Amino acid sequence: MKFLFYILFSLIVGTCFAQENMRIKQIKFKGESALNVSMIKESMTLESTSWFKRKILKEDEVLFSNKLYQEDIRRIKQQYQKNGYLNVSFSEPKITLTKKQKVKLVIFVNETDPVQVSEISYLVDSIYTIKEALHLRETRNVLLQSQLTISKTFSDKALLKDQLLIAEEFSNIGYPFAIVNYNLSVDTTYNTVEVEWMIKRGQLVRFGETYVDGNKKVPDKSILRQLAYKPGDIWSKKKIDNTQRHIYNQGMYRVASIKAKMKNPALDTLPVHIQIKEAPRWTTRFGAGYGREDKFRTFAELQLLGVFTNTGRLSLYGKHSGLEPYNFYLKFSQPSVFFPENTLILNPFVQSEDEPGYRLKKYGFNISMLQSFSKQLNTSFGYEFEDVVLDTINVSGIDSDSEYTEELYYKKGGIVFGGIYDMSEPLLDPVQGYAILLNVKTNGLFFTKALPFYRILTEYKTYVGIHKGLIVALKAKIGIIQRTDGNEYIPTDERFFAGGSNSVRGWSRSNLGPKDESGRPIGGKSLLEGSAELRFSVGKKIILAIYSDMGNVWEEAYSYNLSELRYSVGTGVRVKTLIGPVGIDFARPVFDRDTKWQFHFNIGHSF
Repeated sequence: MKFLFYILFSLIVGTCFAQENMRIKQIKFKGESALNVSMIKESMTLESTSWFKRKILKEDEVLFSNKLYQEDIRRIKQQYQKNGYLNVSFSEPKITLTKKQKVKLVIFVNETDPVQVSEISYLVDSIYTIKEALHLRETRNVLLQSQLTISKTFSDKALLKDQLLIAEEFSNIGYPFAIVNYNLSVDTTYNTVEVEWMIKRGQLVRFGETYVDGNKKVPDKSILRQLAYKPGDIWSKKKIDNTQRHIYNQGMYRVASIKAKMKNPALDTLPVHIQIKEAPRWTTRFGAGYGREDKFRTFAELQLLGVFTNTGRLSLYGKHSGLEPYNFYLKFSQPSVFFPENTLILNPFVQSEDEPGYRLKKYGFNISMLQSFSKQLNTSFGYEFEDVVLDTINVSGIDSDSEYTEELYYKKGGIVFGGIYDMSEPLLDPVQGYAILLNVKTNGLFFTKALPFYRILTEYKTYVGIHKGLIVALKAKIGIIQRTDGNEYIPTDERFFAGGSNSVRGWSRSNLGPKDESGRPIGGKSLLEGSAELRFSVGKKIILAIYSDMGNVWEEAYSYNLSELRYSVGTGVRVKTLIGPVGIDFARPVFDRDTKWQFHFNIGHSF
């Protein structure tokens, strides 16, 4: 029997060595289900190298060898074990040679049953339960946010995340030196594990004095007003994080580092040191580029810090593009007006717009208060006034003897509210989470009584990471405009338009929806859009996308007709940069008489 085993082993090893230093055509797995194939392949050295990777991305190809194969099996096994599959094994691989002398490799995985969590217990200072040692809120955070769950598969990653979570919650109630250890009891008969957390809280700590260093223009008192704690308060990591966010909200610093001397666990009071590196008082920004919709564009901005108050900011901004022949505004920002994380904005402006359906010139101002409740939730509330000269030559629905002449003069004034709750991450190229956006505008209040209407636009975006490098992105948007005095007319620049790089991409900008007799877009009072996009990475810098968009605009308010939705499909290529993905999208309508392709240059994803 042993003799036959040695012969079989020799044949397998001999087969592997026979394929040494040959190109890899394909690697497949059989029997895997717990881990994603792409996740497994990321831990491997062996990989097939396509023509695109070799010629375009200039990646070195990996040649097959038995040594690399054995190393990969060891790493794959570790990956399985970290995810709870302790008894994973691998059968003999299937290695075949193609006519072009390339290796096809099939790896057979025997996963067996994973180890499941049977019990989770907490012991604090050898005598207390977690409910006795933590406050109610922190206890709920631990119990509800723990990655390890009873009757679910155990994983090392979840264990380490829970260890950090427990330590942070104890730090939030005054125990920054808490030591969190664990004991794992594995039952190999039933394939279960008991997790026992053993926590030593250490010394209860309070905040000491706070010292500021590095600031020259901003006085200490302006910075110390941003503290989320007072000397003598019980220590909290959350309060340290909030303080840092408050300080950065002032917009005066390049660096604001908050540190405490955490080297001595015996201390019951920790002084806090805030190290500041101020931004220069004068800064300038400028740039130029070309876009499919706005053609040549350029902008310049001049910013001055410390205006009127120690932390006031004044910006002068100018922009030119095909869609905005000119846009100039002066903006004064005063942070921390009533609370640490709010900012008062005063913003007079003068602007012209040249859209496919209308042209206008306007000047006005807005006063708004920005309030950040957390990293995820930000809101704005304010008043906006505009004096508009609107060219309505391209807009139907206006009789020649109407009060609205070819050049329409009117004033608008009303309340504007905006909010965004963004749980997506990372910021520029999200791979998980969701975001909800809401914008509400009223007109005809206070200074102006003409054109009373309300306008509501809301958008929902979500991102699902199937595995690393493969993301599903979804978007839904709905809008409504309604006059409140029985009149039907809505200013053209307030109407909804669809089509373009951030809308339904099978149509050019604003070209989807109602049109006049000349075929020019006139906009509408009801908007509905949706998008689904599959993004997958090719190499480290390239993102390919395939997508489908749908949507339309209707002339009347609350007149959504799903049978009139228009659809488009397309593909895109984006390159990852420091400012986010930059690329080009190609799309065309489907189920439609119009089949013309559209292409759009983008900075950032469409959504």
